[in-house]
Amino acid sequence: MAFGFDDAGLPWTEARLYPPFPHVYRGVEDLVVGFEATAKSVARFLPDGVEPSGDPVACQAKFRWTPFSVHGPYHEAYVTATVRFGGERYRFLLMAYVDNDSAFAAGRELWGAPKKMARMARTWGETGGVWTEGLLATVERPAGQPLMRVGMTVDAALPEPAAPGLPTLLLKLVPNADGARPALAQLVRIDGHARFCRDAEGAPMFFGGRPSLGFDAMSAADPLYLLRPQRLTGASFATVDFEHGPGRVVHDYLA
Repeated sequence: MAFGFDDAGLPWTEARLYPPFPHVYRGVEDLVVGFEATAKSVARFLPDGVEPSGDPVACQAKFRWTPFSVHGPYHEAYVTATVRFGGERYRFLLMAYVDNDSAFAAGRELWGAPKKMARMARTWGETGGVWTEGLLATVERPAGQPLMRVGMTVDAALPEPAAPGLPTLLLKLVPNADGARPALAQLVRIDGHARFCRDAEGAPMFFGGRPSLGFDAMSAADPLYLLRPQRLTGASFATVDFEHGPGRVVHDYLA
């Protein structure tokens, strides 16, 4: 088996599931619901030195449909919380779900994203049904057990944000094969800014509306229910293009 590193510094074996950087994503549809959770509930998901920013904590639940990418098409869902580390504010990735093995492997191996495989679906309401005006997305793990329901109505076009969002912070934790202390324990920062797709008039594909959010199952294996919102703060839908590149290690717990 060939083994080495490519020009982008990624390890290469014949069994690799993803290509070198940049990882390209096009026409991605993001449904985001903002909510507030208690600092106590968020803190139990955070590693040493990373602290919730405020109480209550501004959080987001995101459901993503990616029709085209280097990984192929897939769904993804995740929950983030606003935190502080080293005097800076970040969005810390608390839990994440995906239904594509390439996107699963890349997220965990490259940046430490806490991704799990799950069953996901989305619909624009029910044609001829009782709720036709909104978008609804669901995450099940295992199949038949709903972990998260994210929804919104699409009420109005929104202007493009004046400033980029916060960088993402992740814990990359790799166990040692001998069962001793971890082989790797790092905080990884990702700076990636999406570009809005635009309509025929040049306006960004970015819309706001009324949110709905539920963390359904009381699952010890997937404890999203601990983050049940105290208040919903808004919802948005956007169509974007972006690329992923290398992250940056901002702290090494083993150094």
